[in-house]
Amino acid sequence: MDNLDDLLAQRAAFAAQPLAVPDALMARILADASRAQPRPYAFPATQTALPQLTFWQAVSDLFGGRGVLAGLATVACTAVYLGAVQPSGITAVTVAFAGNSAVDQLDFMPSIDSLLAEE
Repeated sequence: MDNLDDLLAQRAAFAAQPLAVPDALMARILADASRAQPRPYAFPATQTALPQLTFWQAVSDLFGGRGVLAGLATVACTAVYLGAVQPSGITAVTVAFAGNSAVDQLDFMPSIDSLLAEE
């Protein structure tokens, strides 16, 4: 047991005295560390003014461009047309899907509870 106590005493004495690092080595370590640090982004001194957009250009950019806005307008017009005219083909599909029940009684977004129910 004395050997272990001597070993632990030597370890404690060694830990109490910090190792002396040569100044040249410490300077090289700090130089390496400063080179590895990320550099901040240098913003340009002069900033150009953003171009002024018209209302429709801003709306077009908001939706992702003129093509997306044109597609959205086309879909909206088609939906209004189909809702107003109600062609017989769509009515037949609705009756086949819904049966004789009223449309306000249909659940088009059922919850997951029916799938989770244990039977």
